[in-house]
Amino acid sequence: METSGWAKEPDSRGTFSLVLSCVLTLTLCVWSALHLNVPPAGHTFRSRALVKAKWIVYGIFAPELVVATAAAQYISARWLKVEIEKDAQLRSGSPHLLPDGTECTSHTWNMTQCFYAAMGGIIATIPVGDDQMETLRVTLTVEAVRLLSFYGRLPPVLNSQVQDKSKADWLTKSIVCVQASWMIAQVIGRLADHLPVSLLEINTCGHVLCAFILFCLWWHKPLDVEAPVVLESDPSLDETLALMYMCSALSADDAITDFRCLIYVAPAEQSDARSATSPAGERTMSRDVSLAPLMTELSIGSAGSRNPGRFLGSLNDLRPGLSRPPSGGRSPGRRAMTALEYSIDENSTAIAPEHRVFFEPPYIGLSLRHGDLYCRRAFSDAKVESAHVPVSLPYLERASRAADRLWKQCKARPDYKIYYFTTSTLGTYLGETEYMVLHVLNFPSMSNLGLGQVDLHRDALRSVFAFSAAAYGGLHASAWNEFFPSTVERLFWICASLTMASSGALLWAFWMARQTWPEFDRFVSGITPGVVIGNRKEQKPWVTFAKRWALYLILGLLAVARVFIVIEAFVSLREVPKAIYDTPEWTDYLPHL
Repeated sequence: METSGWAKEPDSRGTFSLVLSCVLTLTLCVWSALHLNVPPAGHTFRSRALVKAKWIVYGIFAPELVVATAAAQYISARWLKVEIEKDAQLRSGSPHLLPDGTECTSHTWNMTQCFYAAMGGIIATIPVGDDQMETLRVTLTVEAVRLLSFYGRLPPVLNSQVQDKSKADWLTKSIVCVQASWMIAQVIGRLADHLPVSLLEINTCGHVLCAFILFCLWWHKPLDVEAPVVLESDPSLDETLALMYMCSALSADDAITDFRCLIYVAPAEQSDARSATSPAGERTMSRDVSLAPLMTELSIGSAGSRNPGRFLGSLNDLRPGLSRPPSGGRSPGRRAMTALEYSIDENSTAIAPEHRVFFEPPYIGLSLRHGDLYCRRAFSDAKVESAHVPVSLPYLERASRAADRLWKQCKARPDYKIYYFTTSTLGTYLGETEYMVLHVLNFPSMSNLGLGQVDLHRDALRSVFAFSAAAYGGLHASAWNEFFPSTVERLFWICASLTMASSGALLWAFWMARQTWPEFDRFVSGITPGVVIGNRKEQKPWVTFAKRWALYLILGLLAVARVFIVIEAFVSLREVPKAIYDTPEWTDYLPHL
């Protein structure tokens, strides 16, 4: 009988082992790297599995999209952490008391706690309905948590609580990192030994690199959290939640909130403020409102910057103006459509019938009161009187007390006034920021980056998306000189790779061009400073039609390119050089699957 001692590993591999190692690496990287947000109320195992399956498809065909999502969430969590630390440092010198006599919070949060807030881990139950007897479960956004910290009411969410809810498995992550490192090492080894690399390995390496980036961005984000933390009710918190709800789109009726018509009058100014209305709601004009232009500076993060015409209504000559930087500080950066100029015809300053209740005595003395020159619900696109019930007096009283505290904080820290208040020639309004949502989505769409903390880092986020797309496409383009079963497949591979690589750079250039080239921005949106919003007479219908179909064509080409790359990576194995199956000897001694 022949015997043997130590035997070296075979210096070759088969097609099955090649495909198996790539598929396992790809699956493990995509599956383990995904850290989804807290699911909505009433979710089931099936619905959660379908959501994760959808994101796995995103991770396979568009990994840079997942990277951009992770970057956006990291930016939100990091911004929240920095702001909380600013608040704690401000209060560290001397104690600050809340109206109920309790001391303001001075503790800070780590990145895990901030990620937990950013992923929808903090919820509250608020009263809604005409009689305030119904309740609604809402999720607090990072903007809401930041506002609570600004108030000195940072929720008592312990790091240990978050860790207990997280299902992070460090053993699984370790196995994935080992397998991914082996994949990178063996590709480098093949290149060092001048061995060919299969297209499937190149595609897998692209996903491995994206997975490493995701691990870095989501390192502190809790995994598979299903149960959020519910805030306990108390009078001071209820007032703040009432203010948040009234500022959020959840309280809107036909996309119009009652807050859009209510000006804020600070307590120190209330003795000098005189109502321009009679108890019956018959208004007397105190000044000539036809004088133009009037000015409104929307708060940072206001939903109105996305569609000013829909937000403010069909005002005369509504056009973008010049935004002003915060007092005492530098400009936070270019903010699209936040400063607006317009005029109001005296004949169009009517008050909606359902809002005349705000001119009755119980409402007049509040800090939040109806303006005398502007009522958004009086415009023709608002619902009829019988379809809308204004906010109740007790609810508005709670929101007014919270607004007073917010104003007091902003007086002490004036740089934050532009974050929380909309200033206008007509008065001061509360900024309509999305403090509350029913559920925090996993992916913030590019048109929904109006959140204050993301908006300030919009250019950085766009750069991340552009760079990741260019790197992912460039990696595949580097295989142009590898073996292909046919010349046509090589040509298609090169075209698909360059399409993906150039998409990021072209998209970044497109965004930058809109910011720096007014003529181009006007061509794309039809809106530029000095041009009346909604005036598109210079754009022919065929131009709008052509732009729409150009967008569909570009998106279609990107989808086809991504699908082709993944399919071709497998199909190309039908005919490969024999050296593909040779392996560098030293890589066989590295642990892998």
